[in-house]
Amino acid sequence: MNEKKKSKNVNPYLLLFLVIVACGLLSYIISPGAFVRETINGRTVIDPSSYHAVERTPVSFLDFFKAVPEGLIGAGNVVFLILIVGGSIEVLNRSGALGMGINKLINKFGDKGNAMIIIIMVFFSILGGFLGWVEAAVPFVPIIIPIIIALGYDAMTAAAVVILGLLVSFSVGPTNVYTVGVAHEVAELKMFSGFGYRTIVYLVFVITAILYTLRYANKVKKNPELSLTKEVDTSKMSIDLTQFEGKEFTTGQKLSLLALLIIFVIVMYGMLQLGWGMNEMTAMFFLFAIICGILNKMGIDGTSNAILDGIKGAVNGAMIVGVARGVQWILETGGVIDPIINALSKAISGWPTTLSAIGVVIIVSLLNGLVPSGSGKAVALMPLVIPLADIVGLTRQTAILAYQFGDGITNMFWFTYGTLLMFLGFANVPLKKWYKFLWPLGLILTVFACIFLFIAVKMKYV
Repeated sequence: MNEKKKSKNVNPYLLLFLVIVACGLLSYIISPGAFVRETINGRTVIDPSSYHAVERTPVSFLDFFKAVPEGLIGAGNVVFLILIVGGSIEVLNRSGALGMGINKLINKFGDKGNAMIIIIMVFFSILGGFLGWVEAAVPFVPIIIPIIIALGYDAMTAAAVVILGLLVSFSVGPTNVYTVGVAHEVAELKMFSGFGYRTIVYLVFVITAILYTLRYANKVKKNPELSLTKEVDTSKMSIDLTQFEGKEFTTGQKLSLLALLIIFVIVMYGMLQLGWGMNEMTAMFFLFAIICGILNKMGIDGTSNAILDGIKGAVNGAMIVGVARGVQWILETGGVIDPIINALSKAISGWPTTLSAIGVVIIVSLLNGLVPSGSGKAVALMPLVIPLADIVGLTRQTAILAYQFGDGITNMFWFTYGTLLMFLGFANVPLKKWYKFLWPLGLILTVFACIFLFIAVKMKYV
């Protein structure tokens, strides 16, 4: 019976490739058109009134398959970050530093699992909400998941702590540079203005996500039979802590964990103050792998073999991110993104003010499945949404809040979002099980979004 149920799990690669095929076929169906794009102050913007018909350029047969390597190239910086982080964490694991560190942590917090979940989710909510980090938080994930498993929780709890902590906060981040920042530039508003109201929304969303996770975590910890992922094998994610009982916590292991902390601090400083991107972060974790190998006297062969084995284990997550990026590539190649945006923006023209705000949420939610990039959609959509908001009497700040809701909430649902699939893959959680866990929270957050938009409209949020 269990084998029969397992066979029904949809392979994420098949799902993504079918989406690529469907998006490619759209180039044969949708009437082609394009907006005029121009660069103003170093940023590409769209002239909302410039939509015009263009010659049809449907994708070729080879393009359906070319989308995969092109997607991997397009997401190359994230792909290589995932691979190198996988390698560096494996070096840390083989050194024994990770196991000893988790063992000490569990001995201290073993009976305070709720406190650990809250601390981790608050930390992730700061990364997602204020820094706008999702992919940049990848290095934390392979460390956090074994900790949650070791505390006695199931795979779903481990996935929820990571995904909800990051993505719920990202959806309403008060200073999320990738959504609010870009949208404010396009809308010609003071950067991060309207901070107070967005902070209230952020707190409500994050607290709701934490309470929802704790409710499930405590329920399945008391009765593992209620777990949605009771059939999931967590042995590869967990660390056998009994092997570390009574063993000495060596100087090399202690220094390795200290080095990891220092690397995290340097990376955060670099991204916030020095303009670092994914490649600099990847370089720092490669450096950490070498330092960890030296500190624990693993030798050249031992360190390089650990890095390669870690990379092998991370290939699945890296590939998913790359293949998912192929969806956006084939849409761009087929020239159907602009016609879709134009049609959707026209659909809500003339709606009442509050419904227009909800209409923006719907439009962005639909497009999010095709173009997961929050900043990319902001550049493409906001030049259309802002004039529309002005016409229907919707303040620009409210329109941007609606954009955030549409972009962020559905990040937790769209199977074309490679990072979501990667996080689920780290915890070995099937997509359909995730949906079963998530849909009540998604409904709650959607209701909250509508309420907050209604209030924003009534108070003329600026």
